[in-house]
Amino acid sequence: MDIISHLSDDLLLRILSFVPTKDVVATSLLSKRWECLWTSVSKLGYDDSYHHTGDYKNFSQFVYRSLLSNKAPVLDKLHLKLGPDCPFIDVELWINIALSRRVRELEIDLFSKEESFNLPNSLYTSETLEILTLISCVLVNVPSSVCLPSLKTLKLDRVDYTDNDTLPRLLSGCPNLEVLFVERHVGDETTDSIVVAPSLQRLTMLDTHSGTCGRFVVDVPSLKHLEITDSVAYVDLRRMENMPVLEKACVWITSSGVTQEFLKALTSVHRLSLSLSLSEVMMHPSGMTFNQLVHLDLYTLTEGWWDLLTCMLQDSPKLRFLRLSNNKLTSESKETPIGWRPPSSVPECLLSSLEAFVWIGYNGRQGDREMAIYLLKNTACLKTATFSPDSTDLGEKYQMLKVLASVATISASSQLLFD
Repeated sequence: MDIISHLSDDLLLRILSFVPTKDVVATSLLSKRWECLWTSVSKLGYDDSYHHTGDYKNFSQFVYRSLLSNKAPVLDKLHLKLGPDCPFIDVELWINIALSRRVRELEIDLFSKEESFNLPNSLYTSETLEILTLISCVLVNVPSSVCLPSLKTLKLDRVDYTDNDTLPRLLSGCPNLEVLFVERHVGDETTDSIVVAPSLQRLTMLDTHSGTCGRFVVDVPSLKHLEITDSVAYVDLRRMENMPVLEKACVWITSSGVTQEFLKALTSVHRLSLSLSLSEVMMHPSGMTFNQLVHLDLYTLTEGWWDLLTCMLQDSPKLRFLRLSNNKLTSESKETPIGWRPPSSVPECLLSSLEAFVWIGYNGRQGDREMAIYLLKNTACLKTATFSPDSTDLGEKYQMLKVLASVATISASSQLLFD
């Protein structure tokens, strides 16, 4: 007997839950034991590009047959990835079958050449749905009555909304929502995104399309993790507020115009990654204090990042780790200007807490040298300073190392590392 034959049905079903549904159904031909085993698999996935080659009728019949034959006590997951050949009436019926089977996780990924698919109203009152993922040509048309008491994770990836009230109304019916992912696309540039979710712990908002764009407002008192990628100026369109327990944030904004009010919403954060252009705003004292910030990643891709660094050093008294990075996969680092203006007095974090400093993409230009020398000279608790140059020329790298190694550091135990 082979090893698999000795496994219990429960273990076999768990293994089959990771196998494409088409292959799961094919196992019914193996032996009498396998003949009906596939009908108890609780995770089903259908991809019409995987299942058929131009013959949609066979694919549709396969979905109906396998979905209606399923006898699992609860349908843990249904994943539909469908192209333009799939009639919307079929999609609606498959979703309703899954809802009748008390589905826990539903992922709908549609491609349509014309209109978007309008989700059935029954989806918005599911008592069992815990994870909902909607991708591409899906219209979120929320009825007046929404009740998704079990929903913990909601992912809205380049979908369409009926109007500006759609997202707030949907969120109002998700009292236990913990994770929200929203990616906007060029087609919904005039649509507002208002996120008011008391239970939300993780929020990702992606909007990389420049131009006239709707506003978004975020009010999330329980939020712990925040990720924002945006290309819109943060003057009047973006408002972040009420994030008192924020632990980690990653903010990438490619346009200028970020306001101090926006940054103030992040002051409770512990770990922060920033790629911002703040030269105009940060020229003046901000009055902000990042009292909990211990880890800062600052990307050197935007104009004025050096002023942002000055501000963050002044306003982060407990900072322990600082990394500057050019993330060369994205674009080249902006050169530190000659005559970089350091803080008017040595920041508290340099005198009492900063232990490690990393500079990825260090180029050794005059402005870069001035900044590096200032940090080496004034960081009293420094243990390691690591420089990773862009240059591959050994002569250039040696000259950079020679300059930095000649700096008399205030910390007697610091180590200079050169990658």
